[in-house]
Amino acid sequence: MKIERLYLKAYGVFSDYRLDFTGGPDFHIIHGPNEAGKSTTLRALIGLLFGIEGRTSDNFIHQNNRLRIGAALTTTNHGRLNVMRRKGRKQTLFVLDETRGEECTDQPLAEDTLSRCLSGLDENLYRALFGLDLDGLVRGSEALLEGKGEMGQSLFAAAAGLADLRQLSDQLETEASNLFLPRATARTINVALRELDEQRKLAREATVRSSAWEQADRTRRQAEKKHTELRAELGRLREEQRRLSRVVAHLPLVAEREAMRQEITALASVPLLPADAQQQRIETEERLRAAMDNQREAQATLDELRQQQSRRVVREVLLSHAGDIERLHHAAKNYRGALERLPRIEAEIESAYQTLITQLRAIDPMLTVASSTPADLSEYVRALMPLPTARARVQALVEEHGVWSIQDEQCAEQECKLRGALQQLRQALATQPAAMPFELLETARERVTGQGDFANQQTQLEREIAELETTLAREATALWSGTLDELIALRVPLLATVNELGDRYRQLAENERLLKDQDRILQRDLGERERELRGLAAAGEIVTHDQVRQARQHRDASWQRIRQDYIEYKDNSNQPVALPALEPALAKVFESALREADRLADLLHADAKRATSVENLRQRIADMQQARTDLAQQFTVLATQRSDLDARWTVIAESLHQADLTPGAAIEWLQRQALLVERATRLEALRQERREIAAALVAARKTLDQALQNCGLPGLTEDETWSAALSRARTAIEQARQTATERANLIKSINQHETGLSEIVAKRMRLAEKRAAWQTQWNATVADLRLSPEALPAEARVRLEQWDQLSKSLSTLETLNREAQQEKTVRCAFEGALAELARAVAEPMDGQEADRVAITLYEALSVARNDDRLRKQIEADIQREQQRLTQAETAALIQRDRLAELARRAGVESPRELASVEDRSQHKRRLSERVAEIEEQLVRGAARPLAEVLAEIEGEDLAVANARLDELETTLREYEAEVETTHAVYLDARRAFDAIDGGDAAAQAQQRAEEIVARITRQVGAYARVRLAGAIVSRVVQAYREQHQGPVLRRASEIFARITLGSFASAVLDYQDDRQILLGQRPDGSRVAVTGMSQGTRDQLFLALRIAAIEEHLHHREAVPIAIDDLLVQFDDARAAATLAVLAELAQRTQVLFFTHHGHLCELATTALPVNAWRRHDLTIGPVVGNGAE
Repeated sequence: MKIERLYLKAYGVFSDYRLDFTGGPDFHIIHGPNEAGKSTTLRALIGLLFGIEGRTSDNFIHQNNRLRIGAALTTTNHGRLNVMRRKGRKQTLFVLDETRGEECTDQPLAEDTLSRCLSGLDENLYRALFGLDLDGLVRGSEALLEGKGEMGQSLFAAAAGLADLRQLSDQLETEASNLFLPRATARTINVALRELDEQRKLAREATVRSSAWEQADRTRRQAEKKHTELRAELGRLREEQRRLSRVVAHLPLVAEREAMRQEITALASVPLLPADAQQQRIETEERLRAAMDNQREAQATLDELRQQQSRRVVREVLLSHAGDIERLHHAAKNYRGALERLPRIEAEIESAYQTLITQLRAIDPMLTVASSTPADLSEYVRALMPLPTARARVQALVEEHGVWSIQDEQCAEQECKLRGALQQLRQALATQPAAMPFELLETARERVTGQGDFANQQTQLEREIAELETTLAREATALWSGTLDELIALRVPLLATVNELGDRYRQLAENERLLKDQDRILQRDLGERERELRGLAAAGEIVTHDQVRQARQHRDASWQRIRQDYIEYKDNSNQPVALPALEPALAKVFESALREADRLADLLHADAKRATSVENLRQRIADMQQARTDLAQQFTVLATQRSDLDARWTVIAESLHQADLTPGAAIEWLQRQALLVERATRLEALRQERREIAAALVAARKTLDQALQNCGLPGLTEDETWSAALSRARTAIEQARQTATERANLIKSINQHETGLSEIVAKRMRLAEKRAAWQTQWNATVADLRLSPEALPAEARVRLEQWDQLSKSLSTLETLNREAQQEKTVRCAFEGALAELARAVAEPMDGQEADRVAITLYEALSVARNDDRLRKQIEADIQREQQRLTQAETAALIQRDRLAELARRAGVESPRELASVEDRSQHKRRLSERVAEIEEQLVRGAARPLAEVLAEIEGEDLAVANARLDELETTLREYEAEVETTHAVYLDARRAFDAIDGGDAAAQAQQRAEEIVARITRQVGAYARVRLAGAIVSRVVQAYREQHQGPVLRRASEIFARITLGSFASAVLDYQDDRQILLGQRPDGSRVAVTGMSQGTRDQLFLALRIAAIEEHLHHREAVPIAIDDLLVQFDDARAAATLAVLAELAQRTQVLFFTHHGHLCELATTALPVNAWRRHDLTIGPVVGNGAE
């Protein structure tokens, strides 16, 4: 079975939601974040297949009676199914209409429709077999751990989805053990059996042995036989009564069935129309009437619209010039603006002209303006203005003048400062002392200090040596009474030898403890058995089989003597002779032996159980005594082993001169002695290092002394420490280096100042040359600005600003002149275009203003357009009504054809005859349904096939059967009374037999024994049920293992290796204590038990078994969708990706629906799986139709 589409019509947070699983692979990952409805969708799937829960929590939006879940299914055996499930107790399944998304309430489905598609699975079995979730995976992993990998239970638990199979088996075993154990004394049945033995013993002891026992037993057996025979006859009569009751009940139904079958035969010529034939006819007639009504309405509307069309008139000339009218209407606003702006622009032109004259006279009062037109004025003023190149040249000369003026001032200031600084540096150099050659001293000091800090090393070594000598002396005193050198040189045994001896001592102690515990238990049990034997002996003489055998041997020996001496007597010639007379004493001995043997045999048979108990007790006592003897021998062996071990240890302890040392203490002693030897070795190494450092220090002092003297400094004295000598050398080196550095810096500064002074002098000379050239250019340039050659750069900047203002005023005047010309052009163009348009549309102007005429034309255009729109609407309505008329005529023709087809199917000439035929067909259908109902009732009531029911009542008469039934009731009452009487007689006989002595003690003991027997019976029944259940579980597990172990284990091994990414190569079988167990095998061949696996790996092993079991299940049955709920949240990304690949392969055989909250699993699937191997469905809440992004 496969789900093509899942309709969440009304369930939980969903309304009209659909998940589409068609058109792609069968591995579907349904992803939804928290509160998106992932868990709701999973519950909806289970509710669809098995019914919505009675107390569902998914009714918080939709009420219970509105909950709906639908699906489109494809099955192998039942074809395609469209179903819709509603919440209810009965009739919850209907056919789904996919086009409307609603159930067809007139097409109910049987409640077991989906169960048949699932091969009869119920909800619990489906969840166990085909539901995978994290909780089940963890429980299965824990079951593997608890069962320690037992193969049968692991396979069956994985196949059946029973993660707690081990717990079930343990529970059954515990329950059975609490009821009974063969050797236990405190279990429920054991206690009851002991109480029963005690009561029966009391009853036997209180019973009188006489011939009355035989008579009572015979009476009891006869009463029991008669009671059994009467009960058997009563059972036969009751069976006959039940048969006659069925006959009486079935005869009317069979008669009714036969009558209806005859009536159906009479209606054989009537066709069996569909159940909804009448409804189809009525609906067709209604549709025909509706079509004719629509035809009449459409014709009337069409006539009215055509009249309106003829009355509608439109001015087409306005519509043809609509663009020109709209353009002029929009341009009218600009026209009115031009009329308003033109006077203002002319006033601004006059003001700008006066400003220009004023600015021109400010530049040169001698300048005059004689031009009258704007163009001539602009040309005259622009001819007076300096060229842009002249302006640029003036600006460059002004900027250049400012630059070299600043540079000349800066150079003069720098020249003065450099001359003063140079004089000071030369004076400082003259006062500096001569430099000392310190390089040799520095080299010597670096060489001796590079060998290390000899003083600190000597001090550190002295301290370490002193501390180590103190520690060695203290530890040697604690371990040894001799010298330290003797302890270091001592030959000690290996630590492994001491450990071995210690282990053997501990093993001996453990064996002695175990033997003592066993001896104490045997001694206690021996005392209890002896007390039981004394108790049995106190109840009377005890006869055993050995005593009977000895007595019979004595009897047979006496008889053999008599036979040889008196019956088979012969002389030496082997000839028969006369028998001698029998000695009286010999006859008495034989008679006494005979009577004793018979007496003992009678006693043994009379109290066989007590005799057996005595023999068993004596045998157990003998076995316990022998066991204690064996324990004593084992004690002796252990004592010998301890003596040998003590001798070996004495040799070792004496070699250490520690006679009282134990193996445990010896281990610590040897460890401390080894540490002491290691420290002594370290001490000797430190002493050697101290001698080497002292020699190196002497050589270093000599080297440093020679270097100091070579530099003219005092050498080292005997009392000067090494650190002081190094410090004096470092001070001398630093002072010499500082003096040399200061002289070099002074010389370098003098050179730098002399160079800078030369550069400044040269720069000032270059600046003087530049100034002369600038003055020449300046004199030639300022004339263009109408300035004298003596004008300053500041005056030139002001004159440039005046020319800029004059240029701006001229630009403003020119702009205003252009605007005035544009406004006049707009006014003339608008008035001309409007006059031409008025003539084209025949619209009189009558001296009106131009903008008013434009508004009038625009309003007339709006009216024309509205008339045109109404005309087109009428034409569209005419076309629509014409189409409606055609459709109505077609619909009427179709319904007439349908009525004719219905009449043809019914076999009548005219549709008017359909009603009568439908009534007779409906009557025939009701008869057939009633016959089927009667047959179903007969089969259900008799619980047998219909043929057997009919055969049973064949030839029977209802009156005769009723009469025979009445007779049987009377006979049954008589037999029941007789059975009760015989049962009472049997009970009396049994009580008389049980209490034959007539005493109260025997009766009470027997009564208590009966009560205990009844209790034991109940308890044994419970014990048998538990043991049977345990045996069934074991048998089923064993059968499944034998049948499926090979293929399931092979496939699970492959899956396990893939999921664990090769960390395990396979899952293999092994044997432990006669049990098959499951192990994981590494690539190198090493094996790991389930107890040694991590939690995640055990989860993955159980998942591999589950998937392999599902695949094996699919080999023999129809595929069923597998529902998986967030299974991989505890897997790492790599193993989760491998598991997704395995699930994708499983989806090639059956549909896999993987529900998850975690988006990264979808990302893993995108990375690890091919595009065509899976599909993604993102859940969204809302009335969305579709399956989300894929």
